Amino acid sequence: MTNYQDYYHVLDVNYNVTPEGLKLAYRQLAKRYHPDANAGDREKEEMFKLVSEAYEVLSDADKKATYDLSLLLGLYEEEKVRTRRRSTPTQPQYAYRPAAVSYSWKTYMGVTALVVVIVASIFAVPFGLSRYSSEYHYDKGLEYYQNEQYYAALNSLERAIVDFGSKNVEACLLAGTILSEEYGQYKYAIEYMDRGLEFTSSDGEKVQLLYNKGLYLKGSADYHAAIQQFTEALKYWPEYDSLYFAIASTYAFNLDQYDVAIQYFSQLEKKETSFVEAAYGKAYCYYKLHNYPDAMQCVDSYIKKYGIDANAYVLRAKVKAKQGDSQSACEDIKKASRLHSGEAENLTKSYCM
Repeated sequence: MTNYQDYYHVLDVNYNVTPEGLKLAYRQLAKRYHPDANAGDREKEEMFKLVSEAYEVLSDADKKATYDLSLLLGLYEEEKVRTRRRSTPTQPQYAYRPAAVSYSWKTYMGVTALVVVIVASIFAVPFGLSRYSSEYHYDKGLEYYQNEQYYAALNSLERAIVDFGSKNVEACLLAGTILSEEYGQYKYAIEYMDRGLEFTSSDGEKVQLLYNKGLYLKGSADYHAAIQQFTEALKYWPEYDSLYFAIASTYAFNLDQYDVAIQYFSQLEKKETSFVEAAYGKAYCYYKLHNYPDAMQCVDSYIKKYGIDANAYVLRAKVKAKQGDSQSACEDIKKASRLHSGEAENLTKSYCM
């Protein structure tokens, strides 16, 4: 047996086959290749093992998901088939050359025009087909994604990314979303963002690709590289508030550079007053810098605007405890506990003696 077999091909089923269809295909093949019915036939015995192996993987949801992703990303490559090079006949050293023929000006212009039309057709037809193919496969990929058939979606999205395709950027963005959110494969999601950047023709698309790439780098714990992508995106869209929040939150919660984070949170508040999360971020940074009065002001502002939030109650309780207001801190911890905050429940004994 080989490790490069396509299990779907082995069982002769489609990759979105139902569990019932998979079981039926397996039973039919298992019956055909079972050793009891093919005594001494080594080839069919090996085939029976392969069929059983394929069914074991595809019938288990977790194994199937892992196998599907591996198959898609090329970890189960098909064995290469060697092809013989065709020998080309050598041209004779001396060949007969016909005498030059002269054409009239009208003939020359007519032939030239015909050649231009033919060349234009040669480029126009593939261009049109590429655009149609890109749109068709992207729509199928989107449909599969909405139906939570992620492997099928990735296959279709890969086919949507072609030269002169009209949906290349959209396909790259959706593929990145699936790989990061459904499979946690940030490395491959980043590669799709890089591919999308090769096709992009507008600043808006470039910003979205850079922003998503930054998120995926952040997900893979490459925080400095993530900030580089966010900062690069700001050059194209300085008013994009989510970029300021992404930079600020990375500095605050991942790199512990609280002063820098406060600067970006403050810029965000000036640009978009309704972005209340900036107040919470500043409160957290001030708390870490032991600036409890400013931390209290910010967290109060956040709770007033946002309302019920377990993390905000916990943070305010910590600030109040540092300021010596243990009774009020206990009240906030109880509020957070009622919101099922695990951290609040752990702090209850310490804050509510």
